[in-house]
Amino acid sequence: MMAGSYATKGAGDNVTRTSKKDEALYLMLTEALPGFLISDFLKCQRLPSLPSIALRILRLTQSSKATINDVADTIEHDPALTARLISLANSVHHTRSANSTQTCLEAVQRLGLDAALTVVLSFNLFQHSSKGPQHTHIWRRSIMSALIARQLAEQACPKQAGHAFTASLLQDIGILALSATYPEQVDELYIDSAIPHAHLIEEEQRYFGCDHTVIGAWLAAKWGIPSAMVNSIRFSHAGFTSESLMEMCVRISGPTADACLSSAPEEQFAALIVDLSATAGVPSFSFKSVLQEVQPKMELIAKTLMIDPPAAIDPKELLENAQQLLLNHTLVLNSRREAQFKALTMLRKGYGAPGEFNKDIAFKKLSTQSRSKP
Repeated sequence: MMAGSYATKGAGDNVTRTSKKDEALYLMLTEALPGFLISDFLKCQRLPSLPSIALRILRLTQSSKATINDVADTIEHDPALTARLISLANSVHHTRSANSTQTCLEAVQRLGLDAALTVVLSFNLFQHSSKGPQHTHIWRRSIMSALIARQLAEQACPKQAGHAFTASLLQDIGILALSATYPEQVDELYIDSAIPHAHLIEEEQRYFGCDHTVIGAWLAAKWGIPSAMVNSIRFSHAGFTSESLMEMCVRISGPTADACLSSAPEEQFAALIVDLSATAGVPSFSFKSVLQEVQPKMELIAKTLMIDPPAAIDPKELLENAQQLLLNHTLVLNSRREAQFKALTMLRKGYGAPGEFNKDIAFKKLSTQSRSKP
């Protein structure tokens, strides 16, 4: 039996059975959304959905007891998805030997579980979405965040690394619902990929009365995704503080991905380091090892999905430059404080200590007052 209450296997049943969605959570999230959004979402014919096969695979990857064989067996119940995985595994990007992939199991083994899950979700969620650069950026950010979250979790809570990966991969799915329902407004809203994600959320609230984290959580609850993951999506963009290390890894993954994908990564990493150092309870992560692990995997998945990979970065150089920026900033601040202290000291000397009389200053004041009289 699979771990948890969301999936079981019976005799002669190779397909994992899924549970019903958490109706209470779904209703709570429905009430949290503006009425016009719910009405428009439910009328939208292109609203993203996950078929049962994708949900089964999603839940399988959350179990610490699931094997590659389990995942491959489940994928094989979808012939179109199986064919795509085998085709991708046989592409020039993955062929490392003369032997071609013949089965779904071989394809998953060659691609890896993370890449296979990303392909599954991409195949189901993005096959009808816009192919514009802003949507490519959003999906690239989601993949980068997921890979980063897994590596952070491997350092802080290894048994929950799979949960962190999937929650981060799905953290921006609310944007898909908005894009399907309001394509023109969303194209305008997300046209500049350089806009900080925090600012994007503010703009969503101004446009729609809520942001994509609430919408994404509602969408996930509607699909029947486990409640823990629904809540991870809902609070994925909250502050870094969390009682759950896994949740913390998810929350840190987005800003880290933004830094990696920005045109000025050193500056964003410097700001991220400051924010993390000011947050109590954040583990001492090795971002150098995180980025070293993430970069080749990101390139592989990007090629698999036929999207442009992000610009290559040197983790060591990037972090050293970020630390140097912080040092320079600290030196400038210290210099300003020293100059202010000196100016204040001179001012105090000029006017004398409290209770004392400074004849020179008093004489100058008296002379100025005398000249000003008619």
